[in-house]
Amino acid sequence: MAGLLARLRSEIETRQQVDGVTAADLLELSPELCDLIRTIARGREMDLAEIAAELGARPEEARDLLDAMVEKGYLQVLEADGKRRYKASFIHTQQISAP
Repeated sequence: MAGLLARLRSEIETRQQVDGVTAADLLELSPELCDLIRTIARGREMDLAEIAAELGARPEEARDLLDAMVEKGYLQVLEADGKRRYKASFIHTQQISAP
C-alpha cells in the first residue's frame, strides 16, 4: 500500500494549489485520488484512522498524503475536541445563463 500512497502524494504534489475542487476537477485526477475525495465527501468528515482504514494504510502513512492534500486545497482540516477531521474542499462554479 505504500506504493499507492507514494503515487497519490506525488500526483498531489505536481498539481497547482487550488481554493477547492469542482466536480470537473475530479475528472482530471487519478481514479484512486478521485475515489478518496468522494469517500471523504460522502462521509462529510472523516478522521485520520477512518481514512487510513479506507486506504488500507497505517495512520502515519496516510497523514503525509492528507497533509499534502490540505496544503494544495483539496481537503480542509476541522478541529474539535482535540480531534482532527478532514473534509473535502468543494467549491461551486457559477452558472452562466444564456441571454
